[in-house]
Amino acid sequence: MSYRSTISRQPKQFSHISEVVSAQLRNFDCAPFREGSLVLTGIGASYEAAVVVAGELQRRGKRAAPWRAVDLMEPGNPGDAIIAFSAGGRSIEPISAIRSHANLPSVAITSEGNDPLSRTASASLRFECGPDALPSATGYTGSVMAGGLLVDALCDGGEFDWKDMPSIAADVLDSSSKKMQAALEIFRNRRAIDSVGALSGFGTAGEACLLLREAARIPTGREDTLHYLHGPMESMDEKTGVVIFGDAREIKLAHDLAEIGCSVLLVTADNAVDDRRNLVVVKVPDLKNRAARSIVDILPAQLLAAELSDAAGLTDTPFRYSQSDTKVLEAF
Repeated sequence: MSYRSTISRQPKQFSHISEVVSAQLRNFDCAPFREGSLVLTGIGASYEAAVVVAGELQRRGKRAAPWRAVDLMEPGNPGDAIIAFSAGGRSIEPISAIRSHANLPSVAITSEGNDPLSRTASASLRFECGPDALPSATGYTGSVMAGGLLVDALCDGGEFDWKDMPSIAADVLDSSSKKMQAALEIFRNRRAIDSVGALSGFGTAGEACLLLREAARIPTGREDTLHYLHGPMESMDEKTGVVIFGDAREIKLAHDLAEIGCSVLLVTADNAVDDRRNLVVVKVPDLKNRAARSIVDILPAQLLAAELSDAAGLTDTPFRYSQSDTKVLEAF
């Protein structure tokens, strides 16, 4: 399965994910996760999904916070229930995190179910993202979509109709693809690329960084929008690039960085912003649901990662640094 084909398959897969997860949620016991403080966790791309979904829970008035799985591996009192993401369900760290807090109700969100994480948690949901590539496309967006559907169940519904996601995603992929040649021209040969966003967009920024590192082997850094203004952006110049997600202070930030010669891709719902020198703008729908918005926001970043990977001669190249101690291999 190639990375580009996996990206393009996502709209169709979203229809299946919505059906599969919604069917499970009709019989899911939400009670242990409705009250108290929710801890959302994962590692790698799954951690970024946790950041996104925690942001949507916060928007709905829930007490929720993302925790890195490695921090949860230590005993303590992090919250009242755990929501753990792992597309493959075999990452050691979230499994260990749940084991370290076996007294707390927990739900595993994985692609296929019946995996080590699902069997460790007290409840589980599967989203069936289908074959994925390296780096992950459907595994990440499927995790976010499943998390968004769970949020709706915990909050007795929501304003976004997840059945609309396939057509929305298809439109965003189409419009984004038309901007990729211009983006490639300004991002080619950047020595480093930052990614910036706020709230759930901070998770989107983290996923964008991971994609660029894995697909194009470019050093990256992720920052919260306002934090970025307090020093981290000082290293940016005409040899660097930045991917920015957002509609508020992100607009001025994009203009300021483009002005100094930094290459900028801005993903925004602000229709008043247009391309200019060093700045490529991709417009996305103004979705209030932060999980849904994060799914459409990541699509242009996936395409940029694919463009830069191809330009570097790294199309669908296997990872160089495979690890032997990050996944549970044996059944249990």
